[in-house]
Amino acid sequence: MKSLTNKFCIFLFTIMFIVIAFSNVFMADNIKVVKADSGDNEITVFSWEDYIDEGYDSADDASEYLNSIFTKDELESSVLDIFEEQTGVKVNYQTFATCEEMYNELIKNPNACDLLCPSEYMILQMKRENLIKPYQIPQNYSDYASPYIKTVFEDLGLNITAGDGSKMAYATGYMWGTMGLLYNASKIDADELSMWTNLYGAKFSNKITIKDSLRDTYIMAIAIVYEDELIDLKDDYAQGTITKTEYKQELTQIFNRTDEETVNKVQRALIDLKDNLYSFEVDAGKNDILTGKIDINFAWSGDAAYAIYEGEEAGVELGYVVPETGSNLWFDGWVMAKNANVENSLKFLDFIAQPEIAIRNMEYIGYTSCIGGDEVFNYVQDAYDDGGANQVDLKYFFDPEGTSGNSYIINSSVVGGQLYAQYADEETIARCVVMQEFQKKDLIRINEMWYKVKLITWQTEVIWLVVLGVALVIAGIFVYTYRSKIFGKITLKDDKKTNKNGLVEISRTEIR
Repeated sequence: MKSLTNKFCIFLFTIMFIVIAFSNVFMADNIKVVKADSGDNEITVFSWEDYIDEGYDSADDASEYLNSIFTKDELESSVLDIFEEQTGVKVNYQTFATCEEMYNELIKNPNACDLLCPSEYMILQMKRENLIKPYQIPQNYSDYASPYIKTVFEDLGLNITAGDGSKMAYATGYMWGTMGLLYNASKIDADELSMWTNLYGAKFSNKITIKDSLRDTYIMAIAIVYEDELIDLKDDYAQGTITKTEYKQELTQIFNRTDEETVNKVQRALIDLKDNLYSFEVDAGKNDILTGKIDINFAWSGDAAYAIYEGEEAGVELGYVVPETGSNLWFDGWVMAKNANVENSLKFLDFIAQPEIAIRNMEYIGYTSCIGGDEVFNYVQDAYDDGGANQVDLKYFFDPEGTSGNSYIINSSVVGGQLYAQYADEETIARCVVMQEFQKKDLIRINEMWYKVKLITWQTEVIWLVVLGVALVIAGIFVYTYRSKIFGKITLKDDKKTNKNGLVEISRTEIR
């Protein structure tokens, strides 16, 4: 009996091991190993996947505008190839799926890279932890970066003035945008998504995807749980009771709440919303809406712009809207590691801030560059101005002081389309704020909340079904192997009977 007990314990431990193994396979971060210590004539760059122009298979695939400013050979080469040819500096370009992966690699080896392109909250965290250093602002960035973007960076303490009066930066902007709702315009009107709480409607059951990203989904939930307060605040701003600056300050305070009561409200809101979710996702949403699996995708504006363009090609009408109560204003920027090769890094940053290179990256990846200037506006005008009745004023981004004399008006026949995803109007931008980094004491509570929200999702249900199936197979093998000890020994005896013809019938009876 003791032997049987030991075997049964081994069986239970086996099941536990399988469950843990499956959990590790599906939940562990796939951190890439990267080359460290760039040489004198090279730099290592950490950035996102699919986040730079890698060159076209054929120059014919690029727009007429790009063909007018680049040669065929240039368009069929990546911008990194062009940089290396112009400067003689080799770029080791490493890609990551999350800011946390970049951060962890830098923590493990401070010499792992020279430049990184994380998001706003991670930039602030790296600055606070003294992992990055300020650098002289490259000339092209100084000349062409959007005045609006420069102001955002200055407000966050990322652009500073050194003691000698020179302009320094902890970060310079690369891409930026908003977060909103990408929707199937043939089934849904934009007005139906004017509020985040409309996502709970029965019409959208199993037709929504939201981000499998704690920070992005958290800010959406904040807009849900504090909707009444945000509506009152917007009304005060519209009526002139508070200034634009005061409106921004109040919005920033609300969207960055992390107290215990707020976190509990966010948890309840997200768990309730799961009834209408198709899934949590990071990159699949823009394709799922194109194939008809879903009707609404909580999306980064760059992904929305990409999906709307692809929808036009496929005959699927999509739109993008930022609900009335506000949302996230995000950006990705270039930061310099403490041990970076400064000279070569500055060459790269000056190159990447050229308007024509910014245009190439915008067109290739679908996101919106932090670089402004007339050349970029001319590209935007060429792409979107069809003489329509909808006037989109982009002065706030290109020239808020009105020094150039250009009106920066796009006349479009489309409302809420690709142009709006790439360059939201000033009214929308007024209700979008930067989400700051979570403090460590709050992050523990927020992570616990996120774990509870994600405890059972469509993906994890599939995982657990697989685990259960494997466990049942093992249990079956175990029971069969030790069936005699579990159920007792089985013996057989002959029960002889004589039939009417005088013949003997033998039947087998199980005796336990």
